[in-house]
Amino acid sequence: MVYYYVNQFTKVLEGPVDLTPGPGGELPYTAISLPQALPPADAGYVWVWHNDAAVQLIDLRNKPFYRKDSGIEEYVLVPGPLPDYLTDKPYPGMYYFWLNDDWVLDVEAQYAGKVREAAIEQDIRLSKAVIRVAPLQFAYDFYEASATQVAALLEWKRYTINLGAIDKQPTYPLAIVWPDTPQVVTE
Repeated sequence: MVYYYVNQFTKVLEGPVDLTPGPGGELPYTAISLPQALPPADAGYVWVWHNDAAVQLIDLRNKPFYRKDSGIEEYVLVPGPLPDYLTDKPYPGMYYFWLNDDWVLDVEAQYAGKVREAAIEQDIRLSKAVIRVAPLQFAYDFYEASATQVAALLEWKRYTINLGAIDKQPTYPLAIVWPDTPQVVTE
């Protein structure tokens, strides 16, 4: 007799192992006996205890796969064929969905998402600009602005106008050329 341990989760056979049966020929509950040693499993396969028999199953464990419904990376934990809800084709990214055995870009969703991303980035840049414009504008309003501050104020105002016009670019929103941020006046 040849003995193997059976992994209780994966059912993968480990062995052969040296094992001495207990009184009455009892084996540990995780062990099985076979009349002869199994040959090495084929490349990419493992021996598994299935329906009271040793069978070879494809071993896809420890490799990344991707859910067809979300693109989320997932690992197969037990040997066997790849479940229908998974693919080995890497998820290209946001705005893709699974159709006819491949990832397809949802152009409308991508456009809408890029518009949202651009609006968020635009608001962040405009908020920072307001912080820079306010003191310059107050100095100008009280006739206390130097020539350098007036020039900086005009540069910051031009910057905000350019930020407001990003949607006029021909590649908007997929490829935006953001205006250069003006230098901060330290005077």
